[in-house]
Amino acid sequence: MKKLSIILVALSILMTLTQCKKKDLQIVPANGKAVYITLDVRNNSKVNVNTETGEVKFERYDVIYAVSKGKFVGTLSHNGETFSGSVEGAVIGEPLFFYFFGNTNPDYIKVGESTSCSVVIDDQTSKLPVISCGLSNEDFSEGCSNYSVFLTNKCALVKFNVTTASDEEPTCISGLNNKVEIDFINNTFTYSKDDCGVIKLKPGCGERWAILLPNATAMEEGAEGTAFSADYRFLGRRPALDAIYNNDYITNGYDVTVETTAEADGKFSMNGTKRVVFAKGNVQYIVSNGDKAEWIFAPNQYDVLTNTAEQVGDGENINRDRFGWGTGDNPYNVSTRNADYVDYVDWGKNFPNDEGYQWHAPKCIEWEYVMFTRNATKLNDVYNARYARARIDTPNGDRINGLILFPDVYNHPEGVALPKKESINYTTNNNGGSYADNIYSVDDWNQMEAAGAVFLPAGGQRIVKDGALGFYDVNVEGHYWSQCDLGNPVLACNIYFTNYRPYIYDKNDKYKGFSVRLVHE
Repeated sequence: MKKLSIILVALSILMTLTQCKKKDLQIVPANGKAVYITLDVRNNSKVNVNTETGEVKFERYDVIYAVSKGKFVGTLSHNGETFSGSVEGAVIGEPLFFYFFGNTNPDYIKVGESTSCSVVIDDQTSKLPVISCGLSNEDFSEGCSNYSVFLTNKCALVKFNVTTASDEEPTCISGLNNKVEIDFINNTFTYSKDDCGVIKLKPGCGERWAILLPNATAMEEGAEGTAFSADYRFLGRRPALDAIYNNDYITNGYDVTVETTAEADGKFSMNGTKRVVFAKGNVQYIVSNGDKAEWIFAPNQYDVLTNTAEQVGDGENINRDRFGWGTGDNPYNVSTRNADYVDYVDWGKNFPNDEGYQWHAPKCIEWEYVMFTRNATKLNDVYNARYARARIDTPNGDRINGLILFPDVYNHPEGVALPKKESINYTTNNNGGSYADNIYSVDDWNQMEAAGAVFLPAGGQRIVKDGALGFYDVNVEGHYWSQCDLGNPVLACNIYFTNYRPYIYDKNDKYKGFSVRLVHE
């Protein structure tokens, strides 16, 4: 295994500059705070990584972040020849730290305040996001304009040999460290995975280079699906990888084959290995002939019982589809005391079968994986389309708002309108939309359901408000119990959604009446 010594040599040449000379540039602090400085880069730098040599250079618009005494103080931009910019609040007599994040934007970071940041390097389809840092050779002084630095790499340059059935989509490899958290105070780098730990390579077959973050443990070959086309139409396996260290330059090439056609089986990943099927409708407890009751799944995924005035009562002969937490053994329990919901009994125990699987409510972490983490199909040009807000209009005039979940592999029916882009994976960043972004007839929905889609109606909640128990937010909010009680005698966890965004790990009183949707492996 080669080391990227050539990178360090190149950077020491490129970034070893003339010492500070006051006569070179008269420095005038802006507003009495900001000081303009330069960091020259020579030798006609024009590319960020030369994969034939491992050499790292810089190009126009590259950005370096400056830190003084543990605080972010400003950025320097490359103009084709030098880096320059303003620093504000740098400590006189202390050296500057310079960080290069490969033009991958760090998370929220503010001059004079931020003492840390994190960077995700998942998308490597255009540039290779080299992560490096170094301490200036000169202490900061308001009389000094030019600084020099020796940057050392906090990443590795690795070659993959890609064979894929998709010509246009990037090849993705999961399970890798793709996130780094930088502590400016201690100058430490902590490596982890963002979501599934995906690295996205350039489209097509052939030699593909990637920046990988350190992982001191060698990785075995991944399971089927740990390598995939970005639209999730073709699958493969992540190759076995050696341990990765800072400054590695791995040129032997790991083989990646992504050619297996993904099966549209209607299943949803709930973690790296568990895949489930959702029940065909919400859990209901239905009274028949006034003297017999039974647990059923609602006949349609969009069905919500409208007898809300009755469901407030504790009588036995009442149809119900909103329940207190863990009332799989006592659907009549509508007590408003959280102490009456101490023991969780899953509703799935009421749905035995001869096929050996067990219905159950998802855990909080599983809801999170379904909504925000799993790999899923590209839909209407949106990668990893996991969910969308929508409305189903029934022939009798009902307009039922809710959330559509798309399975891992989803082929949208021909002739049915595609979900609007802004409604797919919607969050507070694209607020202003509504459930009416996507209006489907029952016929439309039946086709989508046949393709594996799941609909969670916004059933509202049974809660105490103004001193009285009643139903609120029906057709506005959806609340679905998980089996997690958070180790709390009062609160349990549920998934909660509106037309504004879904909320995972929403904590609520156990007495509240929420909807239930079960799954099985």
